[in-house]
Amino acid sequence: MNRIKMFFSSLLKKDAAKTVITSLWCALLGLIVGFLILLCINAQEAGYGMSSIMGNFLIFKNADNRLDYFGQTLAKAAPLIAMSLSILVCYKAGLFNLGASGQYSVAVLVISFMGAGANLPWWLVMVAAMIAGALWSMIAGALKVFFNVNEVISGIMLNWIALYLVNGILSANATVWDSTHSEAFTISGESNAHIPTIGLDKLFAGNSIVGLGMVLILVVAIAIFVLFKKTTIGYEIKAAGLNGDAADYAGISKVKNILIATAISGALAGFAASLNLQNGFTSWRLSSAPPLIGFQGISAAFLGGLHPIGVIFSSYFIEHVTEGGSMITDLGFAPEVASIITSVIIYLSGFVAFLKEMMRKSEIKEQLESISRIKGAGK
Repeated sequence: MNRIKMFFSSLLKKDAAKTVITSLWCALLGLIVGFLILLCINAQEAGYGMSSIMGNFLIFKNADNRLDYFGQTLAKAAPLIAMSLSILVCYKAGLFNLGASGQYSVAVLVISFMGAGANLPWWLVMVAAMIAGALWSMIAGALKVFFNVNEVISGIMLNWIALYLVNGILSANATVWDSTHSEAFTISGESNAHIPTIGLDKLFAGNSIVGLGMVLILVVAIAIFVLFKKTTIGYEIKAAGLNGDAADYAGISKVKNILIATAISGALAGFAASLNLQNGFTSWRLSSAPPLIGFQGISAAFLGGLHPIGVIFSSYFIEHVTEGGSMITDLGFAPEVASIITSVIIYLSGFVAFLKEMMRKSEIKEQLESISRIKGAGK
């Protein structure tokens, strides 16, 4: 029994274990709040509503329907993973990227012209979208390092500039814009710009939005993990983020690393746009607000403990709840209930770091009490 207690005690001292526990706690609280809301709306159907939200694809009796919807959830989680990685990279550099929506937007502009308009190869469109996102992000990075402009302020302003720039250009160009529906043409499976399925669609009942993009995002997440864990560049970015002055004193250029971090972050935001539009399940719509995915990426990043592998699971969880919530309308519930649940989780995810710190302080307190008891016994 003591061995088991010692095992769990040593496990809880690890940062990864603390991250998992606090993230699960936030998710559980969000689900409890959601269930209480369902009870208030319709107590008789609340259980079925929560089952639909949590079950997602599992509620379908037909195997093909389950596979199709599961594939759809996986494919829609991929852009959110990319966006959360974008937030994560900047955070490691000591920056808070609130400009990810703008970087996403300018990538959409490139995809619309090169993909929907010119029908260029998918990989070329994807690379161009990532470059566009990187360049837009580096504007905020340059303002930060050369003029000491807070990246939160510049990022928010660049979001609006990008939004109206993209809206204005696309709405004025009939070759890539369907003015009747106020949206860019969807990139279908027959288009050269559509990300290939590489046969994965057959595993998910022929769902054409499932494909190479899901594999690429996993490769990118692992690459970001390796970047910060094993490479000099990743170490220097973290050093510059922890203490820029100390990094400069040690010969690590704060300017260079912030610009590198913002470029990588923007490229990932552009990658998110590529995974969204080039998979063919969404298109850009004229909007009066920046894309929501830029802010959803923040919640996924924090819920995932700001870890490249953790955000894979947190992003899927958020998308799983969102997609499941879209199916509760038949029970008399508004699909916005799922949004409330994810919003609560998003709010609580901001406390992940706080809860981890509380656990750390509790651990230190226990150690001090243990030392006091040992000293007392010695006397």
